[in-house]
Amino acid sequence: MSMSRRKAPLSIDFIIVGAGVAGLAAALRLCQAGHRVHILDKAPGPNRRSGGAHLPPNATKVLEDWGFKNELMKHGLSTRASKFISIDTGEVIGSIEWKEDVLQETGADYLVIHYRDLYDMLHRAAVSAGARITYNTPVAKVHANPPRVELQDGTVLKADMVIGADGPRSTVREAVVGWQDEEVPQGHSAYVATIPRDVLKDDPELLDLTRYREDKRDYPIWTGDSRHVIAFTVAGGTEFAIHAFLPDCEVDGIDEQDGWDVNIPREKLPFHFEPKLQRLLDIPADYQRVRLFHRESAEEWSDESGRLLLMGEAAHPLYPCVIQSCSMQLEDAEVLGSLFSRLRDWDQVPHLAEAFQELREARTRAIYAKETRAFGTLWVPPGPQRDARDTAFHRMMVEGHKGWDENNMRWQWDEIWEVFGYNARDAAEDCKGRS
Repeated sequence: MSMSRRKAPLSIDFIIVGAGVAGLAAALRLCQAGHRVHILDKAPGPNRRSGGAHLPPNATKVLEDWGFKNELMKHGLSTRASKFISIDTGEVIGSIEWKEDVLQETGADYLVIHYRDLYDMLHRAAVSAGARITYNTPVAKVHANPPRVELQDGTVLKADMVIGADGPRSTVREAVVGWQDEEVPQGHSAYVATIPRDVLKDDPELLDLTRYREDKRDYPIWTGDSRHVIAFTVAGGTEFAIHAFLPDCEVDGIDEQDGWDVNIPREKLPFHFEPKLQRLLDIPADYQRVRLFHRESAEEWSDESGRLLLMGEAAHPLYPCVIQSCSMQLEDAEVLGSLFSRLRDWDQVPHLAEAFQELREARTRAIYAKETRAFGTLWVPPGPQRDARDTAFHRMMVEGHKGWDENNMRWQWDEIWEVFGYNARDAAEDCKGRS
């Protein structure tokens, strides 16, 4: 029997607040471990967010271990490189290519996927494993001793544990830390859309730009002064996902609303870029927008009893639409499920909750720092710093074409092993002594 399918000797009742990737993945793993799970979500139904998601090897590894290999082959597309393009001129600046033999050492592929396909995959599996999901159910307050949630209509639901997978403005986090943490606008928003490629048939240049190629598995990143656009092909090659990051100061009415359910008409967005990208961005009638905020990780991820627990962005916020956005939530779910598959008696609960934070905190902080630095690299204004960056990108492109060079490409090996080589299941299994 796979280690990830171990059944807990003691089976308990969980309420998970939030039916995003984190909540669904946690529900799946806890049900597989023999627990009973009820997910509550304020949304009217399953997430229909636009755009795509990265599944680097550390995420793909988790999903394959959960039995999703066939679905990943159906919906995901393998990628090996990022091609950097000037957002102003359309000139190719350079690229970063992940070498095949190095990537294979991580034990899994690097995929891109439509966010909807990833979500639906997890949703079906969680329900099939036994999770109950109730939508249109806003949680007003969460209490400990005993663990329970109070809904906006006054209904109180009890459980043995309550897990907050309800994002950066978490109601559960407020119950754990005692106050609502401060968030500071970062100054940018992400604008997301998906284009069906069949609408591009009369524009050969865009049709070629958005085509998935087995022999050249790269995706474009247009980079400019305090702005960038990342795009990649999804849905088996039939759609093209766009993630555009723009300064808030250039968009009217930015403070009025926030969240993935906010749609911004195309005409309100200041897209003034190189012609090919401009034509591409002009196609969607509107974009879904989410703002970027600086948010701190919670100091404590569980209350004293261990019966209230935070995971995903409720515990450790991360910018939306970055490479590791979904990975951190999937890793959390794997570690959480593995830990609670060992539950034998009630006294273990606070220790397992504590072990979860100990196992995940350093990893999530390191990833947050890396992803934040990456934005700075993309947003360099014209000047010597940008020239140096472009020279480095060009050099990496040339080296990638030449093949592996031990001196120049050693950084890639280190980066892959630190980030992509991480195995969430192994990390959880290595801490057996705690339980």
